[in-house]
This record gives sequence, structure tokens and C-alpha cells, in this order.
Amino acid sequence: MTSAPRIATVAAQHAQLIKQVHTGKRDLGLDDETYRLTLQRFAAGKTSSKDCSVAELKAVIEHWHESGWPRPGGKGHKPLSPRQKKLWALWQALADAGKVRDRRMPALLAWVEGQTDNQVQRLEFLTAAQEYTLIESLKKWLDR
Repeated sequence: MTSAPRIATVAAQHAQLIKQVHTGKRDLGLDDETYRLTLQRFAAGKTSSKDCSVAELKAVIEHWHESGWPRPGGKGHKPLSPRQKKLWALWQALADAGKVRDRRMPALLAWVEGQTDNQVQRLEFLTAAQEYTLIESLKKWLDR
């Protein structure tokens, strides 16, 4: 009799993790191809979150946290603006294309610092003009 509540708990956890994965996909501005490639990498070749185990979903979420996606309730983390999400998505696309070696947020921030005249160290400190210029630079880099 103890297995029925455990199954319900695992199913509820699985459903919650799927929601978190989809939220991460949205927050990070991932296109469908990048999202499915991430699943494949961390979920033994699976391309649908509903097919993933709880452990595989947790691995995907942890990867995104290590890459810079803020943890829930994390201190000092603001949600990314639409332009910041675009910067992140382009950086991930460059990593997928093998054009950058480090896909994590610290690497993006180091690149941003080197590209800005005032050496901006955090995305929230960028001006709208700087965001636009950086997005266009990343697009051109991706096209090359």
C-alpha cells in the first residue's frame, strides 16, 4: 500500500520538473532545436521532456543553473529582460555551433565586458544601445 502514494509523489514531482524545464526553455529564450539538443545531451538521447526520468530532468535544470539561469529564490538574480534572453540564446547557439567553448553565463559576461567601452560586468547594467549592438554582433558572429 505504500507504493501507491509513492507513485503519486513521483508523478507529481515529474510533472513539476517538466514545468520547470519548460520555464527554463522560455526564460533562456531557447529555440526548439537548442532545447531538444540540450535534452538529448542530458537525458540519454531523449528529445521530449515527458519521456525523461526525474533524474534526467533534474540534470537538464542543473545544467541551466550552472550556465547562469537563476535558481528560484536566489539572491541577487533578476529575471532576464527580453534583450538579455536574446543575448543568452545567441550565446547558446554559438556554443552549439562550436564557435565558443564555454556556454556558461560567466563566459558570456566576460565577452560582454570585453566588448563594451565601459567594461560592463553584468547584463542588467547594459544600456539599450549596448544590448542592441551586442545582439547584432552575436548574430553576425553566428552567421560567419
